[in-house]
Amino acid sequence: MKRRSHKKSRGGCLQCKRRDVKCDEQRPACRLYVVSNQTCSFQNAATSQTSSVNGHSSTVSDTSPNGHTETEQHSADIFPHITSQPDPALENAINLEHMELLLNFISTKDLFSLSRDREIHQKSLSISDILDTGLRYPYLLHQLFAFSARHLATIRPSRAGSYLHQAITLQTRAVVLFNTSYTPITQETCVPILLFSTALGHHVLTDTLSKRDAEDLASFIKHFVQCLETLKGVFIIFREARPFWEKSVLSDILSRSSSLTSRPPVGAHCQGVKKLVEASPNLNTDEKRACQEAIRILQIGYDAISSEHEEPGNQYQMLFLWCILVPREFIALIAAKNTEAMVVLGYYARLLRYGRAMWQVEDAGDYIFGLLRGEY
Repeated sequence: MKRRSHKKSRGGCLQCKRRDVKCDEQRPACRLYVVSNQTCSFQNAATSQTSSVNGHSSTVSDTSPNGHTETEQHSADIFPHITSQPDPALENAINLEHMELLLNFISTKDLFSLSRDREIHQKSLSISDILDTGLRYPYLLHQLFAFSARHLATIRPSRAGSYLHQAITLQTRAVVLFNTSYTPITQETCVPILLFSTALGHHVLTDTLSKRDAEDLASFIKHFVQCLETLKGVFIIFREARPFWEKSVLSDILSRSSSLTSRPPVGAHCQGVKKLVEASPNLNTDEKRACQEAIRILQIGYDAISSEHEEPGNQYQMLFLWCILVPREFIALIAAKNTEAMVVLGYYARLLRYGRAMWQVEDAGDYIFGLLRGEY
């Protein structure tokens, strides 16, 4: 089929020129790369300028499952796939037009239902407490409003375009504010930073699971790997903040999550893929260990969903936490479309099917499973 011709944009970004597509030349990042969560050369240029003005960065240590230590930068490097450059139009981002988003956030019980029920949150941190924290830390308020807009885009499809635009705009502003105001985590700042990271993580996963424009498995894997890398940044923040959140109002909620992820798996839902990985001649020792860890976490998720006596709020947590906890080596295998890793991804897709009633998930499990079946 002959490709449709288009006029070249003389001032387009490098990525669009390499792909031979027309760039809309919007700053700080062109629309193509905002929508696909990619890094645009316009954004890179603005980042270098911003870095020279700010003149500081912070680092944390991240130890991978094989014992290697990596250095991760705070600020923009923690969330490398989120467009985070300032937009002059956002100087007065929160206004009366966002009252609908505020009301939706206050009234929607299942906004963060992948993590745990809102009733559980309210035992230690009420909605008014969260909003009060957001007023003191605007990056949190912007991200809460962004996720509220993302929710409205799903439940009100007739106005999805408008809500998605609000979600992208507010998320961009939230990350800008977080980057420019970031300081080392302390007892005072751990709560807003962790609430922001949680909301951003849910937002990124929701965007990824809702994608239906991928033409093949490779396109979806590209988006999914970016999602996993961003959520790994969330994991780094939570780990670094642990000495502080253990003494905060988030202690009960996060201790329950930590207890869930550290429990031994008991079911046999993943026995088939576990044997496949153990017998695989294509994986080295570290790669097998990474796959086995991803399988272990998956089985805990199946256990929680299958149990009639599971603690309220725990049942569907692994739909979100699995993406945060999988090892970096496993993410690399996913990116390479390794056969064993694709089978593990299929088991995650099956786990997602249990959450199809949730607005963040819907038919994502069936969609991913269909892509895998079409290629394998």
